[in-house]
Amino acid sequence: MLGRRSDRRFRLTEPAHGVVQVFRDVVVHRYGGEWIAFGREPAVVGETLVLDLLDLEDGDPEGRFTVCVIESRPVIVDGEMRHRIRLHTDEAAAVLLEQQVRR
Repeated sequence: MLGRRSDRRFRLTEPAHGVVQVFRDVVVHRYGGEWIAFGREPAVVGETLVLDLLDLEDGDPEGRFTVCVIESRPVIVDGEMRHRIRLHTDEAAAVLLEQQVRR
C-alpha cells in the first residue's frame, strides 16, 4: 500500500560536496564596475559570489549580481576590525585577479 512505512518514499543519492557562505551585516558601495564590501568575515580571493542587494528603506530586492572577489584584507572601521572586500562584476575580474597574484 502506498504511504505505509514499508513503502519506499525516497532513495539515497551520491553526496554533493560544496560550501555555502553567507555574509551577514555587509555594507556595499559601488564604484564603476567594482563593488567594495565591508563585513565581519574575510572572503577568498578568486571566489565567485552572488550579491543580492536590498533597498534599506523598504527591504525590497534591488538586484542580483554575480561578482568575483579580487581582494580581501582586514581594516579598522570605527574602532572595530572589518574586512574590506573588492568585488568585480564582469569578465575583467579574472584579469585583475591575475595581476594581483603576480605581484
